[in-house]
Amino acid sequence: MQKRKQNKYDEIGLGVFTGLGLPIVIFFIVYLIGEDNMSFTKYIAGMWRMQALIKLGSLCVFTNVGAFWIFLQLKYEKAARGVLGATILYAFVVLISRAV
Repeated sequence: MQKRKQNKYDEIGLGVFTGLGLPIVIFFIVYLIGEDNMSFTKYIAGMWRMQALIKLGSLCVFTNVGAFWIFLQLKYEKAARGVLGATILYAFVVLISRAV
């Protein structure tokens, strides 16, 4: 049985970094596209008052599906595991915030 050559990018840390960072980048893009003259802190406060912050955050986490799929297509299983772990972490944050 041949051993598969380890790729230097196939690491759990890269997957976790991607899984945590990609939703944040998407959230900032949504902010930049949506609000022209509102500060970021006012935007966050307004979203929190409308109870839409968690919903928008959950939609941003949905982009992790794409990252997970790309890592699987590249056969970076460890990185895909990291994305999955970050997504589960976000899910726990959403569950805790809904309970509060």
